[in-house]
Amino acid sequence: MEKENQESVSSYAQRWRDKATYVQPPLIDTEMVMLFANTFQSPYYAHLIGSSAQHFHEVMRIAERIEKAIKRGKIKDFVMDSKTMMRDDSGGG
Repeated sequence: MEKENQESVSSYAQRWRDKATYVQPPLIDTEMVMLFANTFQSPYYAHLIGSSAQHFHEVMRIAERIEKAIKRGKIKDFVMDSKTMMRDDSGGG
């Protein structure tokens, strides 16, 4: 499971957590943090994995801040950049 391109972090986190509730035995917070962080691609992953978040709500807030920074252009979204470059290269110029 991973975040869709146009999906907000908060809706993805809700969808992910809903599925995680079915895991038996139930996950402890630190397991949820690590598993959730591992579902992200760059640049989210690098920032989440480097954080000291120990609770799901903390890692979710960090991901939301990353999302806002990407939208403001403060953090480069490498996934979108690589897709753009692929389209530019195949355009035949």
